[in-house]
Amino acid sequence: MALLLSRKIGRKIGIGIFVFYIILVFLFETLLGVSQPEYGSTMVLTSFEKGGESNDRVVARIEKDGKVFVAVNHWPRAWARRIQRNPNVQLTYQGETSNYTAVILEGLEHDQGVIDFSVPLSFRFLTGFPPRYFFRFDPKADLSEGDIIDRKTIDLAAKYGAKVRTLESNGIELRIVEAGDGPLVILVHGWPESWYSWRYQLPALAQAGYNVVAPDMRGYGGSSLPSSIDDYNIKELAADVAGIISALGQEKAVIVGHDWGAPIAWHTALLYPEKIDAVVGLSVLYGGRSLKKPVQPIRQNPEEEFFYISYFQDPGVAEAEFDSDPEALIARLYTSRSPGTPTYMPEVTDTRAIAGGWIRRLGEPIHLPTWLTREDLNYYVSQFRKSGFEGGINYYRNGTLNWELTAELDGAKIQQPALFIAGELDIVNQGATQDELEIRAQSHFEDLRGVVLQPGIGHRNQQQAPEDTNRLLIEFLASLY
Repeated sequence: MALLLSRKIGRKIGIGIFVFYIILVFLFETLLGVSQPEYGSTMVLTSFEKGGESNDRVVARIEKDGKVFVAVNHWPRAWARRIQRNPNVQLTYQGETSNYTAVILEGLEHDQGVIDFSVPLSFRFLTGFPPRYFFRFDPKADLSEGDIIDRKTIDLAAKYGAKVRTLESNGIELRIVEAGDGPLVILVHGWPESWYSWRYQLPALAQAGYNVVAPDMRGYGGSSLPSSIDDYNIKELAADVAGIISALGQEKAVIVGHDWGAPIAWHTALLYPEKIDAVVGLSVLYGGRSLKKPVQPIRQNPEEEFFYISYFQDPGVAEAEFDSDPEALIARLYTSRSPGTPTYMPEVTDTRAIAGGWIRRLGEPIHLPTWLTREDLNYYVSQFRKSGFEGGINYYRNGTLNWELTAELDGAKIQQPALFIAGELDIVNQGATQDELEIRAQSHFEDLRGVVLQPGIGHRNQQQAPEDTNRLLIEFLASLY
């Protein structure tokens, strides 16, 4: 009888424990909150293997003062998930408190520091969770587990036979996508784009025997986002590219630039001739240093004709519009620069600046261009949701400063073998013929080996006509080595 009673009591205790556990799970997963708060950093939960052993981590990635930091904790997965879901959890270090963020610690590369957690009393009571834990900080953001911070980038790079990593160049962090072995070729994107603009060139050039690297330039994607407008002047941008060569342990490279990347490519060749074997510009031809100092207005006259570069000059205005709806901007802008893709009538037809910003002046595409898939668009949008548009727009705000900083380039010619490629319908060249472009270029190049206009192609020629662009690049590279 006593044995029977003990079994009944044991069964009741077991049921009670199980019910209590269910109640705890309910409290954790519902009452304590499952919505993510707004935060300026990236915190993600991941499991990775190291030395054959599985490890669970929460990785916090932040950008502070133009630098990228990664903090990796040492919690078990379940606790980390619940804390991540709780919108009230904060990190505090040296008196600075904010949601889901961290700051660099002084000391060694993998220093240790104590972080205080501010957690609700109910959460602490239910879990017994201690308020202090240790984090490991990596100021170079080069931990293997840090790769999961942008899993989509890694997956897309792999799709095109490439890998992703971050390196230090010119005092900032640049995310690069890299493929192949051989002579170094650096591909510099324009605005508003990313490394992904070169997705078709990465495998083609790698297969042709080159070590090809496509960075996110400063202000874009996974690279540093300096806060000052002056930090985006042409000398800094050229130094970023030259720094990539050194960071990769190479002495020289061929540089290819499209859109804003073309002026960067031309100037890198001029400012670092010892590092650049040859240079290719897409869309934007080098026209030499202006004889007169360019004076850009602080803001556009409301009654003047709207011009996007003038619109960009007033800090905070254009980026506020674009950040509010990056998909609308990118879809409309890419379509408007892709002749033959139909669009609806723009909502704003008044050509005066006073009529408003830029997005509604661009017709919404009836369908995307044939070269731009929904996956492509979604990725571009995700990168600008992350970085914002301010950095890229700051390139346009340094016209006067760029002229002042490059006095030594007055009358200078590009000495290296050079090639220019543009879509025949690219509005940048305003309908100029091949002969007209060659005449423009004659006095600025010592060894211009070709001006090529691709029939029926618009502004983003490396994406719209990838096979032809790859052929032209490979033929040019083959003539060098």
